[in-house]
Amino acid sequence: MQVNRTPTTTALIGRWRTEGEVLGDDGQTVVATVRGSDVYEELGPTVVHHVDVVVGGRRTRALEVIEPYDAARGVFPTRAYDDQGGVEDATATVRDGEWTFSAGPASATLRVAEDGASMSARWTRPGPDGVPRPWMELRFTRVG
Repeated sequence: MQVNRTPTTTALIGRWRTEGEVLGDDGQTVVATVRGSDVYEELGPTVVHHVDVVVGGRRTRALEVIEPYDAARGVFPTRAYDDQGGVEDATATVRDGEWTFSAGPASATLRVAEDGASMSARWTRPGPDGVPRPWMELRFTRVG
């Protein structure tokens, strides 16, 4: 019997309460808090990710489309649209329950808890010297 080793998005599907911090250029100082929600929904083989958060007192909404797994590239291609007109292409990989998102110079590691009730993400981006530094620390709690 052959085991299917194609990664899936199943662990992400659902509603999540989102909390976290945005860090300054030093990668340590909290410059803003993040509060809101993330919702991941299946749309056939595609996942639609709705973001509705308040970051430092400003509401931000976004829609991310996670495309089906591209076996030739070994990634899930993604495209995100935000409420300011921004569009960003990225990729996601998953291994042993750990997701890595790469979007331009920024990247994130997302870990889903074994029980599926929570997730945590750490975003990094280059600091003023070009060295990657922590940028955002996010925590997600499954709702419902």
